[in-house]
Amino acid sequence: MKESEGLYRSFRFLKRALIGLAIVLLALLAFGYFVFMRQVDKPEAWAAAERELQGGALHYGERIEKQAKVFMRRPTDYFRGANGILYATNDRILFVGIAPGDKLEKEDAPEVIVSQEFPNDTLLAMNRKRLYFMTAAGVSISRPGQPASEFAASRGNADALRSLIDHVQSIHSAQREAAASEKRLRAAVAAMIREPLYYTIKRGDALSLVATKFDATPEQIRAWNNIVGDRIRIGDKLLVKPAKK
Repeated sequence: MKESEGLYRSFRFLKRALIGLAIVLLALLAFGYFVFMRQVDKPEAWAAAERELQGGALHYGERIEKQAKVFMRRPTDYFRGANGILYATNDRILFVGIAPGDKLEKEDAPEVIVSQEFPNDTLLAMNRKRLYFMTAAGVSISRPGQPASEFAASRGNADALRSLIDHVQSIHSAQREAAASEKRLRAAVAAMIREPLYYTIKRGDALSLVATKFDATPEQIRAWNNIVGDRIRIGDKLLVKPAKK
């Protein structure tokens, strides 16, 4: 009986300790969120993103096709929003923004640029979704073998983000269709190459000339067509390339 009572007391103590630890952690997170972090001004972040691009962030020949003002929330920023701009170029998907600063920093401290990029090819997946407890329209961007990144549209920019997603998805659909068409064409050419080839004898043709024309030997032409000697007649249809398996 005493052993059961001791076990119960130990369990109750452990439970209280865990609850206390959880409360302390939540209090620290709340303190960091509301006191320690400085919220980034949206126009300032958007201007910084544009400066970053004009400062040489784009590759040679790269051009911006669509853009939307968005924000992302990282655990390292106590889930404060890193405001910026999501760009769709002819080469990649690029996010450029500013991370929330530390309130202990000076107001004139240099801004911390946050950037993420994804190759804009058919392996890229862009899926619309509601983010942050369904409060914002957003997009999840992922590639095979990589964790997804989520970006939410800033207020008034849901349509711009939707347009960017549709634009990228339409490009990928066209790329997939082009790849499928090329695959079908290659298959048709390969099938054509495997087909037997016949040649109809015309005036002036000789067996040796026909063989040379189709990269064969007179012996092969004779064997393929059961010909004895070199005599051929106008209008004869000769097999000049057998079917390939």
